[in-house]
Amino acid sequence: MRQSAVSFITKGMTLEGIIALPDGEGPFPGVVMCHPHPLHGGSMDNNVVVAVTFGLADAGIASLRFNFRGVGNSQGEHAHGEKEHEETLMAMEFLGALPDVDDDRIGLGGYSFSTRVICAHKQLYKKPRAIALVAPSLEAITDSPLQKDKTPRMIITGDRDRLVNSDGVDEQLGKFNPPADYHVVPGADHFWVGQERQMAEKVVQFFVDHLATP
Repeated sequence: MRQSAVSFITKGMTLEGIIALPDGEGPFPGVVMCHPHPLHGGSMDNNVVVAVTFGLADAGIASLRFNFRGVGNSQGEHAHGEKEHEETLMAMEFLGALPDVDDDRIGLGGYSFSTRVICAHKQLYKKPRAIALVAPSLEAITDSPLQKDKTPRMIITGDRDRLVNSDGVDEQLGKFNPPADYHVVPGADHFWVGQERQMAEKVVQFFVDHLATP
């Protein structure tokens, strides 16, 4: 795996990120992986985000993890999920434009806070060939336009996470048409400490299934 620091610009803001490329020769499929809540310490160096991107590299898929506006050295101010989709769109464009990445095989993933960003903004569904949501809240998936989108979707959570025990979760999952791949990992809570590998393996396999073939 080869990692390099990068920056890209959207809406006049410079955002920082890290590209991870698999060993070998491209072009590779690529995935943008978004981080959890900035006001609770979330950044591109989060354990879940790193576990997924490292797993992707091992599976032959490039990735871009980046800091949302106002996080780390990324410019701007936190927008409470209302504008973060703008940099997510640009991140997918930036990743797809790299010489070693196949722009026709881009995926999108989010964890916690960033699943709400993804679920709330259907503009994000045009480019990716697959979308993975790690530990979304019930609020994030409720009546989301993603429910009716035809893009392959995956939801993964732990059996100790609040989503599993939320009233109405079965109703909301039932509205996904076509159905989303739904996985519950035993023993895992919202933070995935000690369970990163089990989670990442399933997320990576989902992206392999949908992105590996040109």
